[in-house]
Amino acid sequence: MDRKPPGNVCFVNGMDGYAGAEIWMLDTARGLRDRGWRVSLVAPPGSRLLEGARAEGIDAHGVAIRFDAAPWTFARLWEILTRHGVRAVLCNRLKDLKAAGVAARLAGIPVVLQSRESDFPLRRRFYYRWYYNGVATGVLVNSRATRDTTLRSAPWLDPARVHLLYKGVDRRHFFPTPMPAASPLVVGFVGSLDERKGVPLLMEAWTKLVARSSGPRPVLRIAGSGPLRETLLSWQMALPHPGSVELLGWVDDMPELYRTLDLLVCPSRYEGFGLAAVEAMACGRPVVATRASSLPEIVEDGVTGLLSPPADADALQDALAVMLGDRDARERMGQAAVMRVEQLFDREVMLDRLEDLLRPPRNIRRRPLLKEG
Repeated sequence: MDRKPPGNVCFVNGMDGYAGAEIWMLDTARGLRDRGWRVSLVAPPGSRLLEGARAEGIDAHGVAIRFDAAPWTFARLWEILTRHGVRAVLCNRLKDLKAAGVAARLAGIPVVLQSRESDFPLRRRFYYRWYYNGVATGVLVNSRATRDTTLRSAPWLDPARVHLLYKGVDRRHFFPTPMPAASPLVVGFVGSLDERKGVPLLMEAWTKLVARSSGPRPVLRIAGSGPLRETLLSWQMALPHPGSVELLGWVDDMPELYRTLDLLVCPSRYEGFGLAAVEAMACGRPVVATRASSLPEIVEDGVTGLLSPPADADALQDALAVMLGDRDARERMGQAAVMRVEQLFDREVMLDRLEDLLRPPRNIRRRPLLKEG
């Protein structure tokens, strides 16, 4: 006799890109599937998330979701949810909640969660209150910073319905190894190549750092893609020592990349979560980061790395110089980083918490989506 699955969930993400939120969603879908859940996923046709889910054997459906979702989009989503017997829906952006959340409510699905992925306030739009109070049964936030910002901007939102869920990493893949023994020292950057991630700040700080370096020059290893790639290429070629920067593009084997580093830098202006920082810490690497959004919740200043003020290139350069000049501190902070990940950012603990949130409360009686009469 087949064992009844512990739950049935559908992940919905209407973004074409593939960054931290999409990486987390695919890994989480895989994790729940491996725990016996029945899992499905909706993403844009041709998107990397959709193809990645299909490659993992997850039941994935290509649906284009616009902010002003058309009636046939609702119908298609309703058909997917009802055909698969879905009992919980996890939406990424507001447009996903507008489309899949409403379809889920019409289908009588008891759990509809929306994930707040960035430390941005909710806009003052009259319909936000209806979607967050009338459609979503709960809101997931990935940091206290995001929770505080969300609640300050939406005093009408019940704090009890806003759930903190730190993103976790799979420590079977992200595990510590000894620091590289060879010279030169290597600093890594992982993320979208855009202003939000602080790429211009990093360029300014690194230019100053290399100019002041004596002896073997450190190397900045940049992994990622984005709109500032051409700007980075021009900057690299204009440096007195272009070899001090390596542009890797997209990297598939992230654990291996982290193990080639001596430390990671996260110069963000603001963050979604900071998954790269957690991954590097799990691999035993300290992190130099700005005091932006969730990063101070991840990096414990002076313990697992160093924090510097946002938008201060001199302070960032100084923090990098301090870390690069002290191998003992790097090793000590790297060990502390591993312990912090075990305590706060373990994937299995995150999945335990998420399972609880995805299960409907007993004797739940949902209000109708539309009032009768």
